[in-house]
Amino acid sequence: MARTLTLMFRRDPSKDRLEEKIPFEGYNILWPDGTAAELAIDALCKHGQRLLGLGKYLQGCSEKMIDMKFFPLKGKDDALTRLPGYRVRRFYLHRQDNAGRVHFFDGTPTSVVTQIGRDEVEVVEWLGLDTMTENEIQWFDLAATPSEADFRTQSDQAKVASPSEEVKSYLETTWDKTLAESSWQRR
Repeated sequence: MARTLTLMFRRDPSKDRLEEKIPFEGYNILWPDGTAAELAIDALCKHGQRLLGLGKYLQGCSEKMIDMKFFPLKGKDDALTRLPGYRVRRFYLHRQDNAGRVHFFDGTPTSVVTQIGRDEVEVVEWLGLDTMTENEIQWFDLAATPSEADFRTQSDQAKVASPSEEVKSYLETTWDKTLAESSWQRR
C-alpha cells in the first residue's frame, strides 16, 4: 500500500554547498499550507533533484509542490513500481538507533537521514521508520511528480488582474476549495 507525502520545495541558493566533491542545491522544505517542515535535509544532490523534478527541471520557477509516493517492498528483487507520469527509483531505508538513512539501490548511502524525535512525525510515519526494528532494512520504490493539488503555473503567477476581470471571494477559486477540502491539509 503506497503512502503519499506532499511537500513544497522552494529554491534557496544560500544553502548550496559542496560535500565530498558532490554539489548540493539548497531548498526550504514547506508543508502545502506554507509552514516550514522540520527536517534535517535542506539540500539535494543532482539525483534527488532529478527524481523530484527540481534543479534545472524547475524551468524558471523558484518552487514546486511535489507528491511523493512511498511503496514498501518485500525485497530488492520485487518488480519495479511503474506509474505513468511519475519518476520512480528504488531505495532502502536502514534503521540504526532512532534514525533511518536512505540508501541507493547499490548500497551507497544518501545524505537523507530521518530521526525520530527530530524530524516531523508525518515524515517519520511516511517512511515507516517508527515501525522498524534496530538494524532493519526496508526496501521501497519512491515515485515523485508535481502535485495535482498545485494548480499554479508560470502563466498564473505572472498574470495581472485587469479592472474588467471579476473578483472572486475566498473559497471560489479551485486552489482555495482544494486547500479547504483537502485531506493533506495540516490540522
